[in-house]
Amino acid sequence: MVKLVDRYIGRAACLGILAVWIALTTLFLFINLLDELRSTQNDYGTLDALWFVALTTPRAAYQIFPVSALLGALVGIGGLAASNELVAFRTSGISRMRLAFAAMAGTVLMTVPVMIMGEWVAPAAEQQARAFRLSELLGTAIIGGARGMWIRDGADFVNIQRPILNADRGHQTVDFKNIVIYNFSDEADLQSITRAESAAHVDGAWTLDAVTNVRFVPQGASVSRTETQDWRTEIKPELLDSAVTRPKFLSIRSLWEYLEYLGENGLDDSVYAAAFWEKVLFPLTVLALVLAGMPFVFGQARSHNVGVRLFFGMTLGGVFMIISRAAQKFGTVYELSPLLVLSVPILVLAFLAIFVLRRSV
Repeated sequence: MVKLVDRYIGRAACLGILAVWIALTTLFLFINLLDELRSTQNDYGTLDALWFVALTTPRAAYQIFPVSALLGALVGIGGLAASNELVAFRTSGISRMRLAFAAMAGTVLMTVPVMIMGEWVAPAAEQQARAFRLSELLGTAIIGGARGMWIRDGADFVNIQRPILNADRGHQTVDFKNIVIYNFSDEADLQSITRAESAAHVDGAWTLDAVTNVRFVPQGASVSRTETQDWRTEIKPELLDSAVTRPKFLSIRSLWEYLEYLGENGLDDSVYAAAFWEKVLFPLTVLALVLAGMPFVFGQARSHNVGVRLFFGMTLGGVFMIISRAAQKFGTVYELSPLLVLSVPILVLAFLAIFVLRRSV
């Protein structure tokens, strides 16, 4: 009997979450499309905007899933409360905690594929979307991928393997590490390979640091090394900044690789650490939000319509997101552990929800 009720509650939660998630994703898709159509021009038309929005849809769907889970659980389980089915379950001796955890079990079934999409589909699609949009707008060949970005610059093909995002007092800058420049002749013969540890744009000009040049001649290859070297290119720093995928859009695997690289080189990893732990704690955030909505379901939900439940869910989700973001800013200013800063709001929210469920009559 209890297992049957668990499946019933879990299915109601899944159906509610799925319906709200699809509705919100569709809404955001149209909003993003309308916003993107404002950027259309001769080389970037309506079909290009549609393709860009399609590529960024997995990322948008992933980002709005926590709030969708909260709203969907309120709609799905709230519907059972409105028809007095939860009262019948309670009368049969099933506790509120058991019903709440059944709803959370259904939420887990929805969260797992969303996590897979956020790890394998959304980051790659986001990188390709950014590269595609800039390629069409600027007429420069750009390819985004797991190994940074590729840019065509006249006869050169440039691979920036490690674009690093830094944040200082709210101001974000991008450093470019591990640059490889392949220079070709008019006959498409490889003439030279230039490797540099970093590139900096100062006073309107690019400078490469710790440079190794390999030049190919009929007699063989010659190698030379210099501390610095001017990089004559038409590539603008604004172009590269726009093409860099932000840490919050990267996969857990890519973020871990960045953290290892930054740690080995003694560089600031706060931005990437925060994005890494936010991704790792994503399922706990979803479950905490759903659990926080359950006291309302078992309270007066049977006397409220769907609009009131949605308003409550949006309010709760919005307040939680505001507190979570404020905690992140606080942790950044005082250099606190991102894991601690991100986990405390989740644990407090879950503890309060459990406390209210146990104390409610």
